Amino acid sequence: PIFELTPDNFISFFVCVYFKFKVQVSADSDSEVPFYLLVRDPSRHIRAIQENQKYTKDSSDELQLNDRADYKFNLTIPNADKYFPIMRYKCSSELRPVPIRVQTRVRLHGGCCRVALQISSNPANEDDLTDLTIIMAVPTGIRGETLSTSPPGGVWNDAKRSVLWCVAELGDGEKFQLQAQFEMENGEETLFGPDQSAKPSFPVLVRCQCMYAQLSDVEFEVSDAPETPAEVTTKIARRFRLSHREKS
Repeated sequence: PIFELTPDNFISFFVCVYFKFKVQVSADSDSEVPFYLLVRDPSRHIRAIQENQKYTKDSSDELQLNDRADYKFNLTIPNADKYFPIMRYKCSSELRPVPIRVQTRVRLHGGCCRVALQISSNPANEDDLTDLTIIMAVPTGIRGETLSTSPPGGVWNDAKRSVLWCVAELGDGEKFQLQAQFEMENGEETLFGPDQSAKPSFPVLVRCQCMYAQLSDVEFEVSDAPETPAEVTTKIARRFRLSHREKS
């Protein structure tokens, strides 16, 4: 491998990670019965929360001192065989450990630029990472149309000046490597300094998801509304979707 990792690397490394979450709800009642969704954030991970006002009303001002919740929402969901998005929230970027690590290495040689990427999954992940999308931005001075990748599969997007890879699955503790090679403008590596001290930068963004796992300790509870008593039961399916960008 081009990089060596230990479990501690998933806690201490310098990385920019965006934790964005979407809450979807499906109701199986015969009529539109309003109910309450309570959100508890004991570690204060939530930085911003935005409800879908079509189905959701923020009732957090009704919370009592002895309530365990930090947010309270009144929901009315149509009876339909599908899920409705009711809110999005964003968590602090300091959540650790993160489930994935991205590392890059750039080399210039003979008018060519080679970029090696290693994508590593945290051994502590509760389930496999799936639907990985790896997007690597390509700076000016690099001829993106000359892209060759190993293994094959990278796709060049001229409009966005980026390379896209798609990976179906990455098990916990697993890692894989990707390599991309380009020709440089005029075939001169001196464009980036005679000693290569100013190597081109290739920011990498990785999106992935994981079922039945949760990164924060945010909790959800439901209860009936006093004005419309009803029996309310829940079945919660958790997954996270992560956007990860390594800082240079």
